[in-house]
Amino acid sequence: MALMPLLVLLFIVSYSILTALVFEQGRTIESQRSLIREMLKDSTQLATLKGKLARDDGRRVQDKASAGAEQKTADSGNTTVGTKGPDAKGSGAKGSDKETKRPGKSTHSTKEIPQRPAADLEDVRRANGVI
Repeated sequence: MALMPLLVLLFIVSYSILTALVFEQGRTIESQRSLIREMLKDSTQLATLKGKLARDDGRRVQDKASAGAEQKTADSGNTTVGTKGPDAKGSGAKGSDKETKRPGKSTHSTKEIPQRPAADLEDVRRANGVI
């Protein structure tokens, strides 16, 4: 019976420590949640920026291709009009349409998958002998 006040005091101290721990964990979780939200905002901004840059690069490539095709059409139009007539100019325009479509297809970027190292391809733990 003489230990009862000591046990009550020990219980109160341990309960207060546990309560402080719970509040501290709550604060930590909230700060992590806010950091994750900030990272998500940054990630969406970065993805938007990358998409915009990819579209701009695609437009630049397409503009260069169309400018090159227009020069070829103008050059071929000047030389062929006098010799073959108006049909040659029309066939040159059809050819330039094909040239302008090709660079548009190449604007889609494909992700390169890194090759596996040779050490990963061979499993040294397993015997490959035939029984």
